[in-house]
Order: sequence, then C-alpha cells, then structure tokens
Amino acid sequence: MNDWTLLIIKCLIIGIIWATFLLPVIFKRGSALKYFICAAVVAALAWFFRGYGGLINQMTIILLVALVISWITSMAFLEGESRMKPKIIAFTSLVAAFAYMITTLFVPLSIL
Repeated sequence: MNDWTLLIIKCLIIGIIWATFLLPVIFKRGSALKYFICAAVVAALAWFFRGYGGLINQMTIILLVALVISWITSMAFLEGESRMKPKIIAFTSLVAAFAYMITTLFVPLSIL
C-alpha cells in the first residue's frame, strides 16, 4: 500500500467514527443515507485538514474516551431518560473533543 491509499483509509475511518457521534446531535432521525453523507463529508474534511492529522487523531481519542466516561455516567444518572441518552452521550463526547481542539489551537501555553 502506498502512502496515499493509507491516508485515504485513515480519513475514511475518521469519517466513520465522527459520523457516528454527529448523527444523533445534528439530525432527529438517522438513516443510512444520512450516515453515508455525514461520513463522506467528515472524511473529506479530514483529507482537507490533513496537516492537522495529529490534532485530529488526539481529538478522536478524546472523543472515544469521553464516550466511555459519559456512557458510565449516564448509566448512573439517566436511567429514565432512554430516548435522550444517545443524544446526551454524543453531545458530551463532541464537546470534549472540540474543547480540546480550541484549547490546543487558541490558548497559548504560557497561560497553562
């Protein structure tokens, strides 16, 4: 496999992961077509911003860690809210990932 093929596969995987989290937040009801379009758009954005590959990878890891933490928390506190639980978990995970991005890009290290 050459480097371009590997980069395209990585962008597609990033698109699939992020589309899973974006669908419940953006749309009221999901479908296969919406998922495919969302994954393709995110993969294209990952390709366009491939210079920020390290940041995108770290955001994805934070997204997945936040998924686990928010899922465990929701099991304890949101037992009766079964319809809203996926949206809350997805939104919480997205906020964690974008908060990391904003902190990394816009907050100078001298403040920390």
